[in-house]
Amino acid sequence: MIPTCTRASSKFLLSGAALGVTTGALMALGRYVQREIHRRGYPSWEACRCDFKIKQTIFQIWYSRHEQRGETIVSHEWGSYLSNPAPWLRRLLHYSSQVLATLNPRGRYVERATLSPQESRNFVALLRAASSSEENGEELPENGGQIVWRREILHVPRYPFDAFVRRLYPSHVPSERSEQAQPLPVLWDPARNLPLTTEGNLLDTPIGTRIDYIGWTPSQISYCTARLNAPAEQ
Repeated sequence: MIPTCTRASSKFLLSGAALGVTTGALMALGRYVQREIHRRGYPSWEACRCDFKIKQTIFQIWYSRHEQRGETIVSHEWGSYLSNPAPWLRRLLHYSSQVLATLNPRGRYVERATLSPQESRNFVALLRAASSSEENGEELPENGGQIVWRREILHVPRYPFDAFVRRLYPSHVPSERSEQAQPLPVLWDPARNLPLTTEGNLLDTPIGTRIDYIGWTPSQISYCTARLNAPAEQ
């Protein structure tokens, strides 16, 4: 029969070993996260322009769906409002976003792009062709002004868990107003090869900036995870 003290010692040693392994793994994970945050060039809390820092009311997105309807892009973003969070919670959300982005196993991201009037006609034609059952989409008129892209909010959340509905659509500009046509800054989803309807400070980042997912859908992004100071090779 094994003495009680021997069994207690064995359990103590096993518990100590397990605790040591767990502590070592957590420390290694923490070092990896810190290296990745630095390598990717995520902004610090002091330099960040995220909603967690500057907005009194934050709309937390838990799930989103983006779909193409002809040449129109429609997004549904389900989430909930967080009103006047405490300063410590704001910082926690900022750093948590960066940690979640570095640990995202799929490595998904969106990229800052621009839909210019000069390229809009070709892009509309591609969307029409992709959504048509025919081999080629409807031909666009060669003359008669330009096409620009616009954003529109269709529904604003009113309940604890409600959808923010937006659309991105092409609009015709008459010839006499073609010189006033302006490019539209957007976030581009390389996975679906489509622009998002998202608005906000992320559209002020330089063209080509990569913004990493925080969660599992394209709308779960933040200024916190924009690679603003990343090296040229990403």
